[in-house]
Amino acid sequence: MQISLVLYMEKKVKQIILISSLSALYLTVFLIFILRPLGPFIEEFLRFLALFGLLSLFVSSIMAAFTRETFQIFGKPFKKVHHIIALTALGLITFHPIFVAIFYSDASLFLPNFDSLSSFMTFAGSPSLYLILLATLAGFFQRKIPKFWRYIHGLNYVALIFGVIHGIKIGADFSSSSALKIIYILMLVLTTVAFGFKRYRNHKKKKRIREKQVKKKEKDRIM
Repeated sequence: MQISLVLYMEKKVKQIILISSLSALYLTVFLIFILRPLGPFIEEFLRFLALFGLLSLFVSSIMAAFTRETFQIFGKPFKKVHHIIALTALGLITFHPIFVAIFYSDASLFLPNFDSLSSFMTFAGSPSLYLILLATLAGFFQRKIPKFWRYIHGLNYVALIFGVIHGIKIGADFSSSSALKIIYILMLVLTTVAFGFKRYRNHKKKKRIREKQVKKKEKDRIM
């Protein structure tokens, strides 16, 4: 009974720490966003969608490296928690270019710009969106493409790089706020580290499975 209470309290503390950290991150970005000189409402709304969609995608991608810990903290399947954040990110990021196209009456922004590498990266928002959509679809259809879905789903990381570069080169928020630029670059670094950690953890897991299989075969041969 006492051990169960200790484990329950430990889980609650981790929950509070994680939720507080995420809340602090979102609140910090929101305060930086809202306290700077504001322009017309519609333009600020479009920037809000992009900023918080990208931020949510970062959070979702980092959490993907900690599936076991997420389950332990929330007591719910990782996919359930992950999908809530990921779908929120997808919604915000998708509505950003749709409303931009409507407001500026220009649907050409949905087409990648191949004039030069610099132009491509400046307007990398559209390829970033398509990569995110493709990665999301792969996640939902993983049972139908079990051998390939992880590779396609990993395009999220490329999309994040495109999104940050697009924001730095053309986003008014990044150009007017060094703090926002630093936060998103740090999030990109953390996501890259999380990606590497996830690959390392999967490698170790597969290695343990192979070792168990080898030991089992040796045991069966001896018997």
